[in-house]
Amino acid sequence: MSQIVQAGRYKFKITRNIQEFRGQTLIHTYKIGGADLSDCVNISYIYENNNPKRAKIPHLLYEPECAVGTTLERGGGTEIMIKTLLRYAFNEVPSVSYFEFEDNSHIDCIDKNLTDAPPRKPKKPLNLAYFFIAYHGMTWYEARFNATMIDKTKYKLYKEKVKFLTEAKPGFELFLNIIGSALSSAEEATYLEKLYNKTATYREFFESIPKTKRCLVLYSWLNTFMEHYLSSSFSSSGWVININNMDKPGQMVGGTRRALYKIFSYRAIQSL
Repeated sequence: MSQIVQAGRYKFKITRNIQEFRGQTLIHTYKIGGADLSDCVNISYIYENNNPKRAKIPHLLYEPECAVGTTLERGGGTEIMIKTLLRYAFNEVPSVSYFEFEDNSHIDCIDKNLTDAPPRKPKKPLNLAYFFIAYHGMTWYEARFNATMIDKTKYKLYKEKVKFLTEAKPGFELFLNIIGSALSSAEEATYLEKLYNKTATYREFFESIPKTKRCLVLYSWLNTFMEHYLSSSFSSSGWVININNMDKPGQMVGGTRRALYKIFSYRAIQSL
């Protein structure tokens, strides 16, 4: 079953698939997307004793074609799309309010060729979680969905460790020892040194990189840098969104704050 729904200024196609065998539910999924790209985000329910007990989001994708009749905005539009699907699924299955996912989203440092058919393979993918942590002290899903790690002990450790970004940073030589093997040239190291020595904290250092250059500047070494400091306290797996508090704003530090999109309702406008 498919349905077109309106959420804010966007229309999405939501597809529900339920398959049963001898009275037992085998498959129960929801997908959201555009008219021709229907699987941008999906939710899959796990059943116990023929009752839905858990929900997972195995697939999260952004493409401009993920909305019906218009181009989906990166960031804010993606947030609306995901929240719309979560609200839709929760409305139909209110017994499950936690949605598990892997935070392995990325941003592409080179614009995709939109003449290629989606889904498009990224040319220079940069870890979105690490990028957002560098500038805000939390991941995009923490800021936009109030997401947390399932392992609360590990999550608490990660939140403590991430404070290093706003504390006094070490000298450039130690920084170079951390990321040196990831750099592509001596010129890159020289460029970073000039910015690094003018700032007192890592947060200030990241903020000093011109916005138009950040993705390409960070591309080669940000993963190495974050893994050094966060080590075993951070993982892309084991995250969860609680739909009952996903619209609470994350306490971001640094950068420009953007409005959260609170999708409390949507309007079904067409069944297919």
